[in-house]
Amino acid sequence: MAKLVRWNPVREMLNIKDDFDRLVDRFFSKDFDIWEGTRDFDVDIYEEGDNIILKAELPGMNKENISVSLTEDTITISAKKTEEKKVEKDTYFRKEIRSGSFTRSFTLPCSVDREKVKASYKNGVLEIVLPKSEKEKEKEIKIEVE
Repeated sequence: MAKLVRWNPVREMLNIKDDFDRLVDRFFSKDFDIWEGTRDFDVDIYEEGDNIILKAELPGMNKENISVSLTEDTITISAKKTEEKKVEKDTYFRKEIRSGSFTRSFTLPCSVDREKVKASYKNGVLEIVLPKSEKEKEKEIKIEVE
């Protein structure tokens, strides 16, 4: 049985202060990486006729470094981007171009025909066409309204 605890606004403010102090300490640490934990990419997933379309923005990637896998109802996209030239951190005026591994997985809204899946990569955009399975198409029922 859970014990009720009276809300204490002072304790809440101290928790916020502690969290903020940790954030400031981390920000001013020598190894601060603004992109840490955010190594991913943007996607759109939508339905178009009998297909599910997945578009992922992967600018600057080589298609050889992109991997797509499909298991049951999940699709996973992984990519790896490496720095072309190693430059000492102290010589940067600004560093926004990221490198590293990026992975995202998505649960598909319906079953797909795995044999007919197609993927293409052009101008930094990965497009995956996932045809719905015949079983999924049969589920659609037209109801006549009187």
